Amino acid sequence: MAPREVVLGLDRIEYRISLVAVGIALIFAVITALDWARNIAVTTTKAYVKGTSCPKSYPVHFQTVCEHINHHARSYWEVRFFFVFVVAVLLLYFTIRRKRAGVACFAVFLGLGLGLGAGVVFLFLGVWLILRAYRLQKYGVASMFATNRIARDGATAKREGRAPSATIARTSTEVTSKVATPPTASKRYTPKKPPRKRR
Repeated sequence: MAPREVVLGLDRIEYRISLVAVGIALIFAVITALDWARNIAVTTTKAYVKGTSCPKSYPVHFQTVCEHINHHARSYWEVRFFFVFVVAVLLLYFTIRRKRAGVACFAVFLGLGLGLGAGVVFLFLGVWLILRAYRLQKYGVASMFATNRIARDGATAKREGRAPSATIARTSTEVTSKVATPPTASKRYTPKKPPRKRR
């Protein structure tokens, strides 16, 4: 199967997608900083439930919907900004270092912190990286189509009572370049000194 450094690292596609996610996280940090500076209120809208009456939790009536306005203190935006910014910097650090575990962990952490709205992108990234690591560890390739092909071939071989055929998986040059190569032998050779004769 794939070497340990390949499973724990990021290939070229994963590296680029992680950088895009870092950029999105930094944009969220900038937006949160602007909201912190303006100390804006958060408006939650809800459609009518019955007729033209609004529920008590959504007392503001605006055109065809009912609204609930949350006036947050500046500390709310301050904590939110530092959370998004620090996690975005950590994502950038682990992406540059090509550490799969760090990127997946903090992507899921940021996705849960932002919620199911803005955090879906980061949740998807974290789960995607974990699934690719699982495929690399089990099948030796991260592609979903290649792993399905290997799994089908193994299941067919098991039913027919034969050994599975050798499957040449399509891997990127980034993955193959990360495989550790053994050190070459040194051309210089220093002969051993003969033992000293005892007198």
